[in-house]
Amino acid sequence: MIPSDPSRVGRLTCICAALAALAAPAGAQRVRLQTPSATLAEEFSAIRGVRELADGRLLVSDYIDQRVVLVDFDRGTVTSRIGKGGGPQEARLPTRLVRMPGDSTILVDLGNNRLLILDGQGRAARSMVTERPGLQGVRGVDAAGAFYFAVPAWSEEHPLPNDSVRIVKWLPRTDKLETIAVIQGDRMRSDIRSPALTPRIPTVGYAAQDAWVMDERGAMRIVRAAGYRVETRAPGAAPSIGPSHAYATRAVSAADRLAYIRRFAASSPMSGKGENGGMGYSPTLSEAEVVAMARGTQYAEQHPMFSAGDVIAASGGRLWVGRPAEPGQPVLYDVFDDGGRRVTMVELGSGRRVAAVGRQHVYVVLETETGIQQLERYALPQ
Repeated sequence: MIPSDPSRVGRLTCICAALAALAAPAGAQRVRLQTPSATLAEEFSAIRGVRELADGRLLVSDYIDQRVVLVDFDRGTVTSRIGKGGGPQEARLPTRLVRMPGDSTILVDLGNNRLLILDGQGRAARSMVTERPGLQGVRGVDAAGAFYFAVPAWSEEHPLPNDSVRIVKWLPRTDKLETIAVIQGDRMRSDIRSPALTPRIPTVGYAAQDAWVMDERGAMRIVRAAGYRVETRAPGAAPSIGPSHAYATRAVSAADRLAYIRRFAASSPMSGKGENGGMGYSPTLSEAEVVAMARGTQYAEQHPMFSAGDVIAASGGRLWVGRPAEPGQPVLYDVFDDGGRRVTMVELGSGRRVAAVGRQHVYVVLETETGIQQLERYALPQ
C-alpha cells in the first residue's frame, strides 16, 4: 500500500536512508581475501592461538592436540616446541598466545593452571602459577611488567551491576592492582542463582558484550556493544571514542541455538576430564544431548553486531573486528583505524576466521567439513 500522506512518505524515506547509512560502512572500501599466498600442509584440531614473531615465523597452539609448534611458512616447516603434559616444556589445553615486550610470548596453559613464558624460539623459559582470579585471561604485558586482564565477577567482593567486569593492571613485584576500565561482560542467565537439577550454561547465548585487546603499542582497544564504537586508551593519552557503526542484526534461529551448544561444549574445559582428574576438554555431545541442552539454555533474540571473541589488534593502530558468521556465507571483518573509524571491510570465504594479523600477512584458520583445521596466509590489504 502506498501512503497518501506526503509527510509520511518523507519520514519513511529518511528512515530508509538512515538504515542504509548504518548498514554500509561510510568511506570504507570492501576487500576480498580470495586466494592465499600459502597454505600450510599441517593439520590441526583446534587452533586457539597464533603469534607472529619478529622474524616472520609463527607460534601456533592447538587446544585439542595439546601442543605448540613453530611454523615457517616460507619453508613449509612445522617444529614442535611444547608437547602434552605437565613438565617444563609441556602444556595441557594450551590456548592464548600473548605478546610480551621483546619477542617473548605468554602461553596460557589452561590445564596446568599456569602461564608459560616462551622465548623468541618458542621454548618455555619459566612459568607462573595463575592463582589470582582472571590472570589466565591475560591480554597484554607492558614494558614495566604489568599484566592486563579482566576480573571475573564471581571473585568480586562486591560484583558490579548489569554483569559488568573490571579490566585491571597488576604489577606482580608489588602486587599492586589498578582498575583501568569497566566493560560489559558475559550476560548471565536470569535464574543463575536458582538451584538446577542438571548442568546448564550460565551465560545467555549470543548476548551482546564488549570486547577488548591490547595492541603492540600497549594501547587498550575496547569495542563497545552499545552503539558499536571503538574506544582507545593509549599510554599517556586521554581516552578517545570513535563514531558509532551500529547496524541492524539478524534473529537467532533454531539452528543457531544448536550451533551455540556445540561450540560451547567444544571450547569449554571440564574439571575431572583430564589426566589425574584435572582439567580436560569436554567429550563430544550426541545430537540428543545437544537438543536437550539447547532447550535449557537462554538466548538473546538477535545476534550481536560483532563477535566479542573475534577481535584482533594489528600494527599501525588497526583493529580487526569480526561480524557474526552465517553458515555458507562470506565471513566479514570491519577494520578500524587508530581513531576508531571504519576504513575497510574485509571478506573471507566461508568456514574461515582470522587468527592473527602480522606486519605483512593475515593468518586465517580454515575449518573443513570434517572438522580438520588448516592455516592459510594472505597478503595484508593495503
